[in-house]
Amino acid sequence: MASSAVASAWELGLRLRERRDQLGLSVGGAAKAVRMQQPNLSAVETGRKRITEANLLKLGKLFELTDEEVGELCALRARTEQRDWYHRYSWLFGEDFLRYLGFEHAAAGQRIYESCFVPGALQTEEYATAVMTLGSPYNRLTEVEPRVEARLARLARRARLTGDDPIRLSVLLSEAVLRQRIGGTGVMRGQLEHLAAMSQLVEIRVLPFGVGGYPALGGAFHLLAFSSAHLPELVYQETLTSTTLLERRQQVREYAVAYAESAEQALSPADSLAFIGEIAKEMK
Repeated sequence: MASSAVASAWELGLRLRERRDQLGLSVGGAAKAVRMQQPNLSAVETGRKRITEANLLKLGKLFELTDEEVGELCALRARTEQRDWYHRYSWLFGEDFLRYLGFEHAAAGQRIYESCFVPGALQTEEYATAVMTLGSPYNRLTEVEPRVEARLARLARRARLTGDDPIRLSVLLSEAVLRQRIGGTGVMRGQLEHLAAMSQLVEIRVLPFGVGGYPALGGAFHLLAFSSAHLPELVYQETLTSTTLLERRQQVREYAVAYAESAEQALSPADSLAFIGEIAKEMK
């Protein structure tokens, strides 16, 4: 089962908050009982701050948890102390994007709608380099190389599409993604050929211009699902200057419905593969 420090901290916090709510305790009351600062406990419950083992054991006693439950929470706490690959880029990316990388690293399933770019896990090295070189007007030139390096590190996750613990990946692509010649004709043709090859492992469906409007039309988004029953789905969105993680269940449900209804209007996987092949042939 895939895991990460970020996802482990989130699960630990959710489980503590759920038990506190069941007992009818306020966050302030629980913090006072174990001699923690209220803001610190609140941050622990949202997965944004680590908790010491001593404080976790105090909460376990206060919350009347079984030895088995305390053991599970201690294992999660230990996992939050480990450093995953994305931690070395903490100087480069904002907190929300780093949290997303942690969630992505632990996800068991991912549904992606893209309107402009090929999703990261399906990019070739040449395409990824071209995308990161485009960058943002606020990126310094000295950041281009480490950003490309970070993107390629994410491409290493492609190994999870096979093996003993494969990630379930489904992708909806606007036709614009296939026609925007990122990096030039040669790079884009290679990217399309790679997409065709990856369609053997990933469900790729295309929304041609001819379908008109559909619920997901607009900005790209990622839906992340986890194998742990304690973790709900998340939505990730990215714009030119900001990144957003959505955790509220109603918001996530709306994105899930938009994805499902848009998928109904998309080409079948087989027809999408043929469509990608025809566009690749045009790029000479």
